[in-house]
Amino acid sequence: MGKSHLVRGVGRLSDVVMQRGRGSWVWTTEDRKLLDLTSGIAVTNLGHCHPRVVAAAQAQVATLVHGQVNIGYHDRMLELTDRILPLLPRGLDSMFFSTTGSEAVENAVKLARHATGKPNIIAFQGGYHGRTLGAGSLTTSKTIYRAGFAPMMSGVTIVPFPYSIHGPIYEEERMGQWCLDQIRLALKQQTAPSETAAVLIEPVLVS
Repeated sequence: MGKSHLVRGVGRLSDVVMQRGRGSWVWTTEDRKLLDLTSGIAVTNLGHCHPRVVAAAQAQVATLVHGQVNIGYHDRMLELTDRILPLLPRGLDSMFFSTTGSEAVENAVKLARHATGKPNIIAFQGGYHGRTLGAGSLTTSKTIYRAGFAPMMSGVTIVPFPYSIHGPIYEEERMGQWCLDQIRLALKQQTAPSETAAVLIEPVLVS
């Protein structure tokens, strides 16, 4: 069924059909027990079906399934905002909540361009930011994420990430300095500061 009727835009490592999970384990429809070493792409970093997560989800579904944010506020969003505020650096006190990372990146680009009036975004080689058109244009971790979708979003400049394991410099401090020099060079040769709206950084490279 899956191979016949689900599109192949998402690669799958196996044909197993997962049915349930508990902690670090998932079970297939054939009752085969498998260790989930991915944490569900880090979504289930507390484990599958953590009792507190399940209880919170059940309570919310029983109270309010969807609070449409362009109609009004809802109490859980305001509660989360109140909890995040003390964690933010001084000067950052506004938030935008989204469902996916791709959506967050797309809106960050729109916000940066709108706020600065500048068109260009700098991103780092090897970064993964999503599969939508804008986020995919900033993604360089694998060519497969961009293959067949050209032309990509304009105004993107890619610079080296200070990952000394991959070189060309294998000493961490010198590699970091070289990458800073490459950013300065990009600002002189590819995207002037007067044209650069934002620098998008993925602190830990994934995917």
